[in-house]
Amino acid sequence: MIAGFPTGTSPIYHYTVKSLDSSESGVIDAPDKIAEITLSPQHYTRPPYTEVVIYLLTKDRSWLKLEDQPAGRSGFPQKWMSFDPKKLPNEDGTPDVYSGETAPRAAYIIFENSSDISRTSSGHFRGTVNLSQTEGFLTAKNLKALGKKADSIPFTVVLDAQGRLTSTTMRIPAAAKFKGGTFEITYDHYGTAAVPKLPTAAEQTKAPATLYRLFN
Repeated sequence: MIAGFPTGTSPIYHYTVKSLDSSESGVIDAPDKIAEITLSPQHYTRPPYTEVVIYLLTKDRSWLKLEDQPAGRSGFPQKWMSFDPKKLPNEDGTPDVYSGETAPRAAYIIFENSSDISRTSSGHFRGTVNLSQTEGFLTAKNLKALGKKADSIPFTVVLDAQGRLTSTTMRIPAAAKFKGGTFEITYDHYGTAAVPKLPTAAEQTKAPATLYRLFN
């Protein structure tokens, strides 16, 4: 299964991540070293508006766009904002630019902590993962609610005819006040996804200082 995970030599592809309380989608173009990542909408009340954050990353340039409804309600430009990737770093402190690991690694992490893996049919697998030993999926509160159930969470994996990962689905049971739910990652449009379009000079502007304060 790990062999089917996209790498830095994979053709362009699209992905979607649906977690228990958020979502993310994007296009990873390894040949051109470009990634476009769209986060799930955020809803605000003062003033009321909805905002979608989109990142566009190359190996040496980074942009961020805030799509507001109603437009401009956040007070930020609605153009692509070119930002200093060193001032808005990744969680590990590295500059936020395209890298070979821009693809969502959640599936890989599940595989690394899995056991009882079996092949159910051609290209289809199932197994269990120990979420109590896996960071980034559940809060400490939810892990406590699950108790021993967190040690053996079922998941399924589907590969295409070429052995490439197309989906990983993890079903987390409810426990106490924790509602549980489904965590799903899909990979599709290998080699056929549209290449992310880099902004022209007219379509971009320099990120204001307030953006760094907001996102740091």
